[in-house]
Amino acid sequence: MGQKFGGAWTLIKLEILNKYLSFYTTALKRQSFKLCYIDAFAGSGEIHIRGRGKIPGSAIRALDYEFDKYIFIENDPKYADLLWQRIQDHPAGNKATIYLGDCNDHLSQICSFPWLKNNWRGVIFLDPYSLQVKWQSLEVISKTRIFDVWYLFPFMALNRLLRRDKDISDSHRTIIDTVLGTDDWEKGIYSLSPQLSFFGEEYEKNNLEMVKKYILQQLKNVFHGVSPNAMTLRAVQTNTPLYLLCFATSNPSPKAIGLALNGANYILTHT
Repeated sequence: MGQKFGGAWTLIKLEILNKYLSFYTTALKRQSFKLCYIDAFAGSGEIHIRGRGKIPGSAIRALDYEFDKYIFIENDPKYADLLWQRIQDHPAGNKATIYLGDCNDHLSQICSFPWLKNNWRGVIFLDPYSLQVKWQSLEVISKTRIFDVWYLFPFMALNRLLRRDKDISDSHRTIIDTVLGTDDWEKGIYSLSPQLSFFGEEYEKNNLEMVKKYILQQLKNVFHGVSPNAMTLRAVQTNTPLYLLCFATSNPSPKAIGLALNGANYILTHT
């Protein structure tokens, strides 16, 4: 039993994650750092993709790379139990811990451990299926100064709340504020329409590239390094943009930023 979710874009995101984990663990192999991988939406460990069948999820795949500790967070008890059963069969399964609950609750506590002082480095994979990740969680991650982050930003879910006429309900505005980390997002997502109106000023929603640029700028306000090559993952049949696969690093070291961005940029532009 696994999660029945995903498509061709799922294979792409997993391929990119695999390539980065290989790059990351190889690049730091001869360093004295201890390495941690965190999967904030770990799932059941198995995904069912139409036309492809069952494939291993990100959590199971990460076990194939040499980390000293794996932290898997899953909100669904059923999926957490299935994941636990699956990692028992893996040689690295004894280095994994599963935390049940909302990822934002667990990530809010991430700075309680002295990662930097204890010589840790790591990678976090944020793979929500909708608007579950609070911007506050990204801010907390950035304060660790040791984690690289892959964030599958839910563009389609956000876009559904962004009405063309900017007439957005208060409840939806609250959700958008939480996801983008500001209540001032209209300036980056909407522009004054060049068309005259009898009803005064009218606004229109910016195109995908402009919204993408805004999201990346928000990430730059938090992280020390952000890849400009975030990948738009689309539905195959409709070409609808579903997600933006973004990369950022919280490490302030110029050398670390250069290494991380070189690896991420190459992978994003050659996959």
